[in-house]
Amino acid sequence: MIGLLALAFVSCKKSPETIGNGLISDSDYIDVHHTDTVAIVCHSYFDSIATSNATYALLGAMKDPVFGATEAGFYTQFRPSVAGQSFGNNPVMDSLVLQLCVSGYYGDTMAMQTAHAFVLTDSLMTDSTYYSYSWVAFDNTDVANGYQFSPRPRTKVNVIGTDTIAHAIVRIPLSQELGNYLMTLDTTAYSRPDLFKQHFKGLFVTCDPVSTNGAITSFTLTNNTYTLLQLYYHDAATPEKPMRYNFYVTSSDVYFNHFEHDYSQGSPEFVNQMIGNQHELGQSTVYLQTMGGVRTWLKFPNLSHWTDSLDGCHLVVNEAKLVLPASSMLTDSIYKAPSNFILLGFNADSSTYLLPDYYEGAGYFGGTFNTSNQSVTFRITEYIQSVILEKRDNTGICLGINGTAYNAQRLVINGPESNEMEKMKLEVTYSIVNE
Repeated sequence: MIGLLALAFVSCKKSPETIGNGLISDSDYIDVHHTDTVAIVCHSYFDSIATSNATYALLGAMKDPVFGATEAGFYTQFRPSVAGQSFGNNPVMDSLVLQLCVSGYYGDTMAMQTAHAFVLTDSLMTDSTYYSYSWVAFDNTDVANGYQFSPRPRTKVNVIGTDTIAHAIVRIPLSQELGNYLMTLDTTAYSRPDLFKQHFKGLFVTCDPVSTNGAITSFTLTNNTYTLLQLYYHDAATPEKPMRYNFYVTSSDVYFNHFEHDYSQGSPEFVNQMIGNQHELGQSTVYLQTMGGVRTWLKFPNLSHWTDSLDGCHLVVNEAKLVLPASSMLTDSIYKAPSNFILLGFNADSSTYLLPDYYEGAGYFGGTFNTSNQSVTFRITEYIQSVILEKRDNTGICLGINGTAYNAQRLVINGPESNEMEKMKLEVTYSIVNE
């Protein structure tokens, strides 16, 4: 690397005379160079993120051969659909069902999942921030009774009794006891959402671990057409007239995702880097996972020395592209590559900021997975320029998958010293300006 820089920067002299050199003066002469051998230091690290009112609720379990075991669940409040509800003088509860609107999935949806639902004993607070690891107290009685299901996200028409639902859904039957409790609440409990939440604080819904494969399904909790807590009942005097009352989740309610990871069940290389703290293994392979899982730290340690031999000349970065090739481990069709990625700068206190190149727009900045060459590219020209000029601390950057609070995705990336043909690299085109 040092040798390359010496060749690039030697005394800022003109190259030998060629046709056209006389058209510009010596003081305006520009020498253009290109390198893709910039030193990169990188390793992956465990992440934690806020998941309060995330775009999607995640539910399910996976056993990933690289990342180990993951369980996803969610906490949520509910509110009455009609204020002042009365169920009549002699109501009889028929069933209670939690119906969830499927928005997507990741993994093997043919694998059977075992769901559990627990009634919260502590309230979810609107002024609190909940994280991927947060817990809220709940009663240990499983009101879903270990209900088994497979997500079937591509089933677009479901017939439920006399209803035809033109959307993929998951329906989890809940206990008669909970249904009876909701039906026998005083009418005043249904007068306002805040009063109702004092009597029914919400649910924690989760799944058992799976032994192999598995999937995480995403749901839209605030789609009040398809996501409903449905109470079916009838009056004792007219059993032939079934009735239904719905409870909703809205954007004004509190809900958040909760994730459990057992990374010790991952691949040896992953375990050694992440749990064994063998950070040098990141030079070969780095990892990305959503759900408060894994991000990657990268740094270009030699940038501060790029101007050491300029002798009064100036270095202008014309373009800097960070190229991130996916590992051949991506070939498993179950674990498809994410579509969009994020790249953030690190401050000295480990907080993050948006890179200056981000503000140039997605078309310039990049971060979209290219399926043809199986890689991700970011253009970070302004960032590299500012670090070279020491206008920004060279504390590194953070690579992650977009939507980490509500997506279930992962990717394995070749490091700068990978054994595979395609390696992580920073491609820099720069000019030496003689002024």
